[in-house]
Amino acid sequence: MGNVSQKTATETKRRLPLPFFGVDVNFCRNAQCAQFGIQPDPRNGRGLNLSAPSANFPRGKVGGTGDGKYFTCGSCHEESAIKNNRSITEEYTRLRRLQRPDAKGQSCSNQQCISYDLPFITQAGHYRKSGRTKASNQRYCCKRCGSSFTVGHPARNHKRQSKNGQILKLLVHGTSLSKISEIADLSPRDVYRKIDFIYGQVRAFTARREGDLRHVDWNTVGRRFATDSQSLTLNWPNRKTRAFVAVNHLCTAHANSGYIVLGHLQFDPKADMEEVEASMALNGDLIKDRCWRQHGRLCTASEFQKYLNDIPQEVDIHPDVLPDVDLGLQLPHDGALVRQDIQQYAHALMLRRMVSKSDCRFYFIQDGDSGLSKAFLATFAPEVKEGRVDVATIAFDKYLTNDHRVVLFTEGRKQLRTDTGLTPHELNSLPKFVFEEEQDREVAKRLDKHSIGKPYDWPYHTKSEPSRCIDLRTARTEMPVKRRARLMRLATLRSVDAYFHKVRSNVRAASRPVATPSRNGRVWDRHHLYQPEMLAKIIEIYRFHHNWMGTRQTKRTPAMKMGIAKGKIYERDLFG
Repeated sequence: MGNVSQKTATETKRRLPLPFFGVDVNFCRNAQCAQFGIQPDPRNGRGLNLSAPSANFPRGKVGGTGDGKYFTCGSCHEESAIKNNRSITEEYTRLRRLQRPDAKGQSCSNQQCISYDLPFITQAGHYRKSGRTKASNQRYCCKRCGSSFTVGHPARNHKRQSKNGQILKLLVHGTSLSKISEIADLSPRDVYRKIDFIYGQVRAFTARREGDLRHVDWNTVGRRFATDSQSLTLNWPNRKTRAFVAVNHLCTAHANSGYIVLGHLQFDPKADMEEVEASMALNGDLIKDRCWRQHGRLCTASEFQKYLNDIPQEVDIHPDVLPDVDLGLQLPHDGALVRQDIQQYAHALMLRRMVSKSDCRFYFIQDGDSGLSKAFLATFAPEVKEGRVDVATIAFDKYLTNDHRVVLFTEGRKQLRTDTGLTPHELNSLPKFVFEEEQDREVAKRLDKHSIGKPYDWPYHTKSEPSRCIDLRTARTEMPVKRRARLMRLATLRSVDAYFHKVRSNVRAASRPVATPSRNGRVWDRHHLYQPEMLAKIIEIYRFHHNWMGTRQTKRTPAMKMGIAKGKIYERDLFG
């Protein structure tokens, strides 16, 4: 072997992943740090005599291995997990596709053709007209392979179109799929087909009407958003063992209107975990840190199998029964779980795209999850540095009884009366905006002695969020105290938590599982679903119903409050 060239021997290696299509989230994510949002020096430099980086090119340190690899800022010394830019971009691209109408049946169906799955709506140049059907529906022919398809009303072949509206109503009012089949007098296969059809119509409608919300007047409807997640349960059976698998449901709600801007389930129905793991074994991904992997977006088959096998470990099984019980749980036939951190960053990128057309100042509130808040800080870093975006996280006691909540609420009102010097009657008689100004004034006095960057315990308890602790992640020394007080008062998750409560109550497959003594500690529900893809479709259908349709008692839907609808959407608008 010849001698290695001097250039190759001294070539520097990267210690941080490369940007992928302009996405790079690996920098200091502490908004109070001077190096926030500045890309650090990517050179490894180990064993090399590198020149010192400039002040605008911070160095910091990289440590850890595997999933725990982190970057330590050289200025504030805060650690941030190193993320896979490629995986974040791929998940963002997948979520973008979900916002487009389903082109199934309106594109070339020949898998060998380069026009395969190119929708007629956006790629009309690949097709030509080819006569009409007996019902006067236009037919088109692919210019390359000659295969043809019909473009007409999606329900043109439905023999029982009246069932579509009935299935929709039953689906969003807490009825299980087995009961829907009985009430609608349809076979389970036909119920699944109807759900697929409704889901396609919902995707087509939201693609036309939602878009990127560029026409929303944020100054009028409000600029606050609340982001939180809930765990939804799936049954994952084999012949003798029943267990549950939790998937993450991440949502962002517009605070003033209650409009659910984004709702994503932690599942990719098009992926194959075993195929991904085989590809990782071939390209050497399995021995790499996750931030360097080519496939870092999805859980592998072996990782998911380990997760499933750990579920029954806490179940108490009698020794005489144990030999006949198979603890190996089967993997899903289709689809794969998306890693939670990748889902959070892609979700934040989607939200940034939807509000980036506006120059308004926005406020994003998240649950007390440091990973979720760092995802928003990294995604909106340019806007945060310009002062156009504020980010806060809140934590409160979710598991208090109603009696305890009432006690805390009473204590909070008593504290407010003591601070303002008002009597109970005077305090209750104040208009809403005056009441809020009184709160801001008293909190501003307390914040004078409170250090910037530290969490603040809200002194005036509410019933919905008792013992609330607020961490204003974008607080700055130049920010007026009155503005800090106002932002802390506005930091609430009520809008998204109210939607989660509706999902639990009105979607039978999303209800909480119950463990009973007869189940021997196992958590399982016969109304939960076995197919994650079907749960994702039902959740999206309910999001549409919540935003655009509402119930009989609903006077103004969230879409009407947002200014993107003039009235309610009825079944005839969706199916007619």
